[in-house]
Amino acid sequence: MRVSESVLAVLIVLLFATPTAAHEPKEYTMLLKEEGVTPNGVQDGILVSTDYLFFYNVDKRENASHRILIDADSDGIFNGSDDISTAWLHPSCELNQTGQRTDPDCQVTELVLLDPSNGLLPGNISMMHQVLHNGTTEESPFIVSFSNDEHATQTAPDNGIVLEIEDDSLDPILKSVLVLSLIGIVVILPRLLSEH
Repeated sequence: MRVSESVLAVLIVLLFATPTAAHEPKEYTMLLKEEGVTPNGVQDGILVSTDYLFFYNVDKRENASHRILIDADSDGIFNGSDDISTAWLHPSCELNQTGQRTDPDCQVTELVLLDPSNGLLPGNISMMHQVLHNGTTEESPFIVSFSNDEHATQTAPDNGIVLEIEDDSLDPILKSVLVLSLIGIVVILPRLLSEH
């Protein structure tokens, strides 16, 4: 009888050890060009919190620097105490013989985390693209939208095991059938094993 109890325990663990359908953070590339940002904004439904914007200066004009100002508090002002900005991004950085940057502050790319921990709340975020070339600064606004990365958490009532199911992956009826099936297996399987 001990073998059947062990088999039952292993089966129950395997049933409830289904992989979580969590979102893997991604880097969304935004190219900084002479003509502007490409793409010129991000629509709703593409990015979620924990994703990154990857800003990359591909403007090959000499001494053309770009930066992004982010209106994190949505007050219409881009240089407030709660707002964020990237460093001035250059077309390239001079490297020494070992491949290290000669100026440690020189950057060509920068990542910006879309997350409340970075001061950015889900929704529409206004951004300003600044281009500094030959002593003149040009600005153009754009908007990036992102939403929460949400997962539903359901608990089986009898055993306290937590199941995580991605919100968008299953409709409510299928979720209910899945939970009831798992509960049924937990109740019926011991009876079947004890009869043999």
